Amino acid sequence: MATNNDYSRSSFLMEQYQHEMDIITAALQEESQDERAERLSLVQCSWSLSCACLQGELEVTEIPAYASVAFARP
Repeated sequence: MATNNDYSRSSFLMEQYQHEMDIITAALQEESQDERAERLSLVQCSWSLSCACLQGELEVTEIPAYASVAFARP
């Protein structure tokens, strides 16, 4: 069940996301074609790593605390 705190955090994150997107949009309108190609190349290379990190984070939060400690041991 979602709480008011969950909604306010979600609202804050959406506002923060929108603010960052506005900054990015302004920057994109000012960049050259070469800069755009370079940036897109970097995004393409990092996208799979970002997805893997986020997926790993989701999996970790789904594992009970005692199980994650067991995985940490060699």
